[in-house]
Amino acid sequence: MCDEHLIELVTGEKVDLHKHGLHPSQIRVGRTLTLERVLQMNSRTYFYAMLKDNPDLTAIYPGIENDILAGSIDCHIHAYPDFVHRSQDMIEIAADAARARMRAVYFKDHWNLTASAAYLVQRIIDDMVADGRLEQRVEVYGGLGLNHGINPEAVRIALKYPNCKVLWFPTFKSYGWARFAEIENREGYVRLVGANGEVLPEVREVFELAAEAGVLCSLGHTDFEELLPLCTLAKELGVKTLLDHPLLELNKLLVDEMRQLADLGTYVGTYCQPMIPSLYQPVCDPFETVDTIRAIGADRCVAGSDFGQVLHVNTVDGMRIFIRALLGFGITPEDVTTIVRDNPAQLLGLEPLPA
Repeated sequence: MCDEHLIELVTGEKVDLHKHGLHPSQIRVGRTLTLERVLQMNSRTYFYAMLKDNPDLTAIYPGIENDILAGSIDCHIHAYPDFVHRSQDMIEIAADAARARMRAVYFKDHWNLTASAAYLVQRIIDDMVADGRLEQRVEVYGGLGLNHGINPEAVRIALKYPNCKVLWFPTFKSYGWARFAEIENREGYVRLVGANGEVLPEVREVFELAAEAGVLCSLGHTDFEELLPLCTLAKELGVKTLLDHPLLELNKLLVDEMRQLADLGTYVGTYCQPMIPSLYQPVCDPFETVDTIRAIGADRCVAGSDFGQVLHVNTVDGMRIFIRALLGFGITPEDVTTIVRDNPAQLLGLEPLPA
């Protein structure tokens, strides 16, 4: 940027905003993030302004999150073994969670079943408690990823496995994501809703299986065009649903869209990413998560790490930072507890902990 009016675009072309009658607030660098906000966050004064605007942040210290983290649930973790390297394996993460006195962890695989591995990890955790290596137990669960397609028979079999609590809808192979990403050739991507706006029969059957089993359907990386009919049908069938990281740019939703889906009964996933900026999404506004919680209401929001990627901090550390940030940015301890403990327990069919 040469001066306050000249902006250099990714292409290297310089545009004189003043000449064109434009203001940085009129230029978006994402679905909602504006150039004006990016300039604010990257300014020489932002660090001090953030502290001044959020006096609660100066009272935050390592360990302030301990009591809230105790009893919490992380319902969206990527762990090894997986189709790519992860920062920790399932046993390491579960042991970390037990040391933090967390209640439960849920391991996600985009493509396959994690419930069988979760059962074995639970056995190992229980042995570690029995022989004194861990002071307390953490519950370990998994589910089935549906990127290979919506196959009701595969779901029916998966639900017979112990520790199967979640069905994760398509992500990398989601038709709605491909449409949102403006990918022209969508052959081979998995559709959930037909061209007429009707939920496809195989998706309805999976919803019916989920409702009968009481398991959660986490709705993957898709767009509002698919989510609205999906959540409408889920309400009709009594299916528990969750929006996966709707603030992450790859499947970004507007607040009004999230509110509309929440009004149908779905929960909004307010996850560690993108609130914690990273190499995976380096341009984001952490305050969007706080604003979303306030707009939707803590009673309809669910926290999870969505961590495990090799360029992120370890999973439980991510949850620690996330809780500290929420407290520092003005979310009350009661609301944070609702988001990280009470709501996920309800969605995942676990008995509520005593107050």
